[in-house]
Amino acid sequence: MYEFPAVRVACGARIEPHKGRVALRETVASRLSVLLFGWLLQLATISSAQSQPNGRAPEIAITPAPGRPFIEMRGDQQHINFDLLVRTGGQRVYRLVCIRLRVYDRSGGLEIERELNENGKPPALDMVGDRLLQPGSVMDIYQPFDSFGPEVDASMMRFELLFMEQEHAAPPVVINADAIAMIEVHPRSYSPTAYCLPLHGLILVHDGHDFYSHHRRYGLANRFEVHPSSAVSANLYAYDFMAATPDGALFRGDATKKESWLAYGTMIFAPASGQVVDAVSDVPENTFAVNGDAQVPSTTGSKDPMGFGNHVTIRHEDGRVSWLLHMQPNSVQVKAGDQVKAGQFLGRIGFSGDSLFPHLHFNVTDGAMYPSQGVPSYFKHFVRILGRRKVSIVFGQVDTGDLIMDATRPCR
Repeated sequence: MYEFPAVRVACGARIEPHKGRVALRETVASRLSVLLFGWLLQLATISSAQSQPNGRAPEIAITPAPGRPFIEMRGDQQHINFDLLVRTGGQRVYRLVCIRLRVYDRSGGLEIERELNENGKPPALDMVGDRLLQPGSVMDIYQPFDSFGPEVDASMMRFELLFMEQEHAAPPVVINADAIAMIEVHPRSYSPTAYCLPLHGLILVHDGHDFYSHHRRYGLANRFEVHPSSAVSANLYAYDFMAATPDGALFRGDATKKESWLAYGTMIFAPASGQVVDAVSDVPENTFAVNGDAQVPSTTGSKDPMGFGNHVTIRHEDGRVSWLLHMQPNSVQVKAGDQVKAGQFLGRIGFSGDSLFPHLHFNVTDGAMYPSQGVPSYFKHFVRILGRRKVSIVFGQVDTGDLIMDATRPCR
């Protein structure tokens, strides 16, 4: 049997599945005629499928979220966070078996080619999220190629997603597939003004927004199904800040008591000047179960439907909005409409809202409504602690695992 190579139909990010196997005859002439007939049959099938909206030949479409991802800089390294939302309108169940990326420079020359496939036990491809694409559903893929060196022009990324029908086997490294979808993504540079750190003293970035963080892994499929424009992640560049000791301890004594956590009660300061959009201070705090699970009071639901807890949001001069969540009840010192200065005392870290333990959730968005698109935030005049070394940073990014502290006080 002879299997024809994959046929790709690219129209933006849309494809049609391709099939077709024919038995070869013994003579060269018959082989050529069968080959020609097979190709014509495939072209006719594709043409027919494109004109039939009945789902017999499903169509796959890809949408990046955000549409133009940000290039975030950490030193000279480029980090690019975004999701690929994949929709099918057909009746077949597909399994994602490979993601290929090609990065091109501005002249169209190939710079980098990367691939994530089913090679490995378990395969690294499992890290991108659910790999089964169900009929009529949306799959959210956490884009895995998120870091590039300074020499790479990452302004044009071309993705190729290879799918097999669920019942079809494929080798770990596939060459052909039952369906192939392609899309081009054009990341953009982003250079906002820097913020002051919202805490003083030694801070552990317990969870940031790297590929493995929970902030990064917020599924957008449900929002996309409601309306594609609502598929935005406010937490795409979020942080969980905690007070820590130099050896990384986060609590002393009984961890099921909120007061044992070093972060609990820590003072929170405005990261930049601006106007308070919202301030809430009456949400009751969580408690710990014996096994350490956080328990939200039953009366909290109506007061805190989004799980922000006691919080402050501030719109800054450039229009961006900072969110400071999970504060102590009755600790918030400002109200909606107040003008605040960078470094002004806002309240204290508590244990309210969707919080597993006392910490400050901090993120920045491009609007005050929830959800609004999360955007990168940089900080100024801080120190990165690297063992016995202290590295002063005038302007820079922080992320999961960093030990940092403010370098100047008060920050302006």
